[in-house]
Amino acid sequence: MSATGTDSGMSVGMEKFLQACDAHWPEGQARPRVLTRAPGRLDCMGGMADFSGTLALQMPIKRAVCVAAGRRNDQRLEVYTIGWNDAEGRSVYSWPLSLFYQSDGQFVTGARLAEAFPEAPWARHIAGVCLALLESGEIPHFAGGATLLIQSDIPSGVGLAASAAIQVATAKAMAALFEIDLTPEALLRACRSAAVEVSGSLDGLVDHVTCLLGESDALLQIRCQGTEAIGQLPLPREVTLAAVSIGSRLPIYAQRYEDNRVACLMGQYLVERLLGSGHNGDLVPGCLANIPPSEYVRRLRNDLPVKMRGRDFLAAHKEPTGLEGRIQPEQIYKVRSRTEHHIYENDRTHRLMERLARARRTGERDALVEAGELMYASHWSYGQRCGMGSIETDVLVNCIRAHGPARGLYGAKITAGGCGGTVAVLMADTAAARAALDEACAAYAEKTGNTASILMGSSPGAAAFGHKYLD
Repeated sequence: MSATGTDSGMSVGMEKFLQACDAHWPEGQARPRVLTRAPGRLDCMGGMADFSGTLALQMPIKRAVCVAAGRRNDQRLEVYTIGWNDAEGRSVYSWPLSLFYQSDGQFVTGARLAEAFPEAPWARHIAGVCLALLESGEIPHFAGGATLLIQSDIPSGVGLAASAAIQVATAKAMAALFEIDLTPEALLRACRSAAVEVSGSLDGLVDHVTCLLGESDALLQIRCQGTEAIGQLPLPREVTLAAVSIGSRLPIYAQRYEDNRVACLMGQYLVERLLGSGHNGDLVPGCLANIPPSEYVRRLRNDLPVKMRGRDFLAAHKEPTGLEGRIQPEQIYKVRSRTEHHIYENDRTHRLMERLARARRTGERDALVEAGELMYASHWSYGQRCGMGSIETDVLVNCIRAHGPARGLYGAKITAGGCGGTVAVLMADTAAARAALDEACAAYAEKTGNTASILMGSSPGAAAFGHKYLD
């Protein structure tokens, strides 16, 4: 099996994937017609503050999802996975196209579709994308059905956008298979709909954009006020970012993240009321990211409650848009600290971008040291302002910091939603720095009894890869 495509060449690992397709493609079905690829992503800064309008800096990683797709004629979708998180063998899940429709011909709801996959939650990512493409009219029908073979080496559940990569690669594969020219905007809408309506994820703004539009060895700048990708920031010469995965997140991650988000949105509502009262009339209401930290401290901070019980907030204020039914009456929300993380994080992200740009322009090592300190400050804020840190990531970050810039390790921070998962490391792209990171991870293992996995390298996003036709 060979491939021709829309990009400049084959990415690392494509030949192995084609060999896997030869070995695992189901007998009796037409051979695969197209191939797509979408990388995971590493959150350098701003990822958890996306819903407050921050600037986010994200990099596509080397690990990726590959999808091969072929036509069927039995009105079914059949999905095969191979090498899933290093698992051996092949798994399969199949369903009729009629699953996307109710008895009256209307489309099934996302919640109802999700219930159809109790034994294979991963299949919801694929089914959700297909439903969204049908509902939007982007693909009128899946005539005859399709076979998908999917391989992923992105660790799941550690904040590296494994689910988003599956959704992006699937959307591009289905569009190419049925010869639909899908715009980036339409693809992102379909993937976000699948994530929220079927997979049950919170509406994140940066994962799918990075998996689609990221460029190798560059930070995608995403302004999370309408999710505008405003440009690429190439990393400084001889500098790289590493992802260090410590494994799964804390079991309380989902609830803690929800409480954190609710508290922040409560704070944003209170800030907007303050700004709209004329009391601070020269500051523009809107996203928290638009408020300068100095003005927040001088004119807003003391008017925000440190803590507030849900029922007290509901008694004093109407329920804000986006929080309908989510404020728990008996829950105590730490409004001030959760709110100010987002204000400071946006400022840190802009300053980090400036330091990295300066380091690339001038070669100043001091700029890299300052960039690293901003990452350490973000890590502290995750834990102390948001309660989204973990003992394990604190130990790992401290081990990295102990080696420091003298060994080529400039900075580190917990990423994405926090509570464990993955640490991002800004470091020199040298053998000495990689040895120092190995030593830091060994020290972490000695202190915790856990093994950390280092993921190096970057790769193009799904848009740059395009799609390939298989002969």
